[in-house]
Amino acid sequence: MTRLKESLGALLGAFFIASLLTGCGKPPKIPIYSDLQLEEMKIETVTLMPVVDRRVDKSYNINLESSIGDKVAKKLQKKGYTVIRPGAFSDTLEFTNEDVAEMEARELGAIGTAETDYMLLVYLDDASSKTALGYSFKMEATGLLLKKQTAAMLWKDKGIGSQGQGGLAGCMMSSMVKGEAINACLTDMLSSFPNAPSKRKA
Repeated sequence: MTRLKESLGALLGAFFIASLLTGCGKPPKIPIYSDLQLEEMKIETVTLMPVVDRRVDKSYNINLESSIGDKVAKKLQKKGYTVIRPGAFSDTLEFTNEDVAEMEARELGAIGTAETDYMLLVYLDDASSKTALGYSFKMEATGLLLKKQTAAMLWKDKGIGSQGQGGLAGCMMSSMVKGEAINACLTDMLSSFPNAPSKRKA
């Protein structure tokens, strides 16, 4: 028993030292892609394009702009950006959601308004709910920041959010559970997106 206590004490001590060395905070998220000069570009304004629904299964009905677009805009503003929302994929050409969902990054320079410099596209990859023994909701989304003039990808990352509540309470609180899952997904997605210059620490 004494040896067990000594071993446990040594293990806890090592963990404590490692915590002091590495810090107890959660390490910053590494994006799928980030241009090495992204922060040096000093981007202040981002054009947030309409949310793109590229789900294979679109059976779950979700309002793309109020449930996702509005939340993304607020999160970008908290990061210090001025957010422009054109409301359409182009002011000169007609692009549908399906058109944009199938475009490759190099083709996306065709969308956006004439005044657009940097645009963020948010893709809804999955959204589903379950009502067995309560209520649960899961969402997956991908964000893509592009420089319109060159169609160059500057940043890309993915977010996943899942929340659930068991029993009758879960069914009664489905709206809140869904909102928390969506918020968690978008927070996860944008956690690697840099703050605007005005919000960065000196």
